[in-house]
Amino acid sequence: MKILVADDDPILRAIVTAGLKAGGHEIHAVGTGAQAWDALKEYPFPIVVTDWSMPELDGLQLTQLIRRTPRATYTYIIMLTGRTKREDYLTGVGAGVDAFLVKPLDGAMLEAQVNIATRILGLQAHAKRLEAIITVCSYCHKVKHKGSWTPMESYVAEEFKTLPSHTFCPDCFAEKVEPQMRELGISTEGMTGL
Repeated sequence: MKILVADDDPILRAIVTAGLKAGGHEIHAVGTGAQAWDALKEYPFPIVVTDWSMPELDGLQLTQLIRRTPRATYTYIIMLTGRTKREDYLTGVGAGVDAFLVKPLDGAMLEAQVNIATRILGLQAHAKRLEAIITVCSYCHKVKHKGSWTPMESYVAEEFKTLPSHTFCPDCFAEKVEPQMRELGISTEGMTGL
């Protein structure tokens, strides 16, 4: 996962970067909120780990900019802070922060939050794929995918990493399957399409 880390403390930034890299993530680290905002304008990082207190543009202001800017995909924001008051938490949530980690940083908790973010972003991507318009041939039911016509089963397997199960809708069962079964002398009593 590509993660943007923004913290003005070079030691903490190095610790966070090393820990996330050890978890297999690709990290881009910066020292200010303004640098983070510039990086986000160049690349839509799916996860941002930011300190609250930074020069030029703090983590709260960075979060507000991210939330106000229309994006094709969601950015999950993890706020690192020494602030522990209820009011600070509510202010952060109101600005759009998804998760808080209190300093001193617990590396295992950071990785856990990144795992949560990854699951949420994966579900969002899956939902977007399901919502996409799929061009399907009315006769053979092949799907137009990447410029060619592909069997529905192949498309589903590639895009959703699963295989479809097969059945009959009630109309097709009544109009096609049931007459064919009767012709073959097979009873359809108690059978219906699903």
